[in-house]
Amino acid sequence: MKKILVLGAFILNIAIIFYFWFDRSGTLLTSGQAGLMIALGRISGLLAVYLILWQLVLIGRVKFLEKMFGLDKLAFVHHINGLLAWIFILLHPIFLVVGYKLANEVTASSQMLDFLLNWEGMFAAILSVVIFVIVIVVSLAAIKKMFRYETWYFIHLATYLAIILAFSHQLEHGNTLQNFIFIGYWYLIYWVAIGLLVYFKFLVPIRLFFKHKFYVSKIVQENSNVVSVYITGDKMEDYNFLGGQFAMFRFLDGRLALESHPFSFSQSKNNQELRITVKNLGDFTATIANKIKIGTKVFIDGPHGIFTTARTENKKIALIAGGVGITPVRALVENTTEKDSVVLYSCVLEQDFIFIDEFKKLNNKISLHLIASQDTSWAGECGRLDEEKLIRLIPDYLDRSFYICGPPLFMKNAIQILHKLHVKKKNIYFEKFSLS
Repeated sequence: MKKILVLGAFILNIAIIFYFWFDRSGTLLTSGQAGLMIALGRISGLLAVYLILWQLVLIGRVKFLEKMFGLDKLAFVHHINGLLAWIFILLHPIFLVVGYKLANEVTASSQMLDFLLNWEGMFAAILSVVIFVIVIVVSLAAIKKMFRYETWYFIHLATYLAIILAFSHQLEHGNTLQNFIFIGYWYLIYWVAIGLLVYFKFLVPIRLFFKHKFYVSKIVQENSNVVSVYITGDKMEDYNFLGGQFAMFRFLDGRLALESHPFSFSQSKNNQELRITVKNLGDFTATIANKIKIGTKVFIDGPHGIFTTARTENKKIALIAGGVGITPVRALVENTTEKDSVVLYSCVLEQDFIFIDEFKKLNNKISLHLIASQDTSWAGECGRLDEEKLIRLIPDYLDRSFYICGPPLFMKNAIQILHKLHVKKKNIYFEKFSLS
């Protein structure tokens, strides 16, 4: 029901925008090609801004949306919504240039020059479009890999400047915004979107930082490629999270303070300390043990995510982890003491396994199966996870709810296996924390 209300609010706002646009620009639709282009340019601009405001909400880590939809679905909607916003951002100036070019009987270049020289605030509008295009292009997966994380992050921050520029431009030239009722409505949706973003993404983490004064208390090398970072602070009993959740961590030490990274909690709440476990996967994580010092202050945004046992009432669960994907599974298992739990843990080599002793100490209801995919000297299960292994190691798999975490290809393979074995989609839980 709540999901329907959110979808209804999205559609209702589009209807309101179209109503006021048609009230001010409807007659242009039948006044010739020039009028049609101008009318389409106006609605494109309005829809572009509306979708961009939704982008702010979608990346704002708004708790009630996260709980309703999960981060995977929000990430998917963020991607589609961003693509649509980009289309309207580009269509807006194209339609208007063509429309006014036809109306004034000049060339496209002359009309663009006229906009720039004679329309007040038009430079800000053009700059806004340029910024949005740069941000969207840089955000494309293939191009994003070419940039360091902090470079991409700061380029992304330019979105806020572009939104301010677009708002001032619309107030100056937006024909629809000449209606004082629509002006009030437009201010309202701006303030709602920005308010949600500021509150959940900035104010809540700031409050947590000053309340708990998080700092690094210990660093433990789990193996040659993995380290665990222990974090403590004041009133730790008041910092609540569930096994399987993650947070964004910013270590306040020199250049490290410029970077915020998502890490899962690798142990459940114990009222004393938090633990994250990090594998060498990139520039930041490659030397995390050397970069971070004991006593370093930590800014934490979270917890986030719904990869928790709260999603199912099933008393029998199975957890499939690949590589460092064991970290949220390790914490999640601590919340399954009343459940019949089976853990399939796959790594490349025997030396890659971590937390084995901890799993053995948790409770006797947990059945742990280790799989070394490429270790010929390993005496246990070998090879990739496949249908045969899953059926043999979890014979009652149709009675269980599955939690899956690991590298993207590992997760994709595990999900495909479960689908082939006719495990219901509603009984398969996984999550990617990729929102910015």
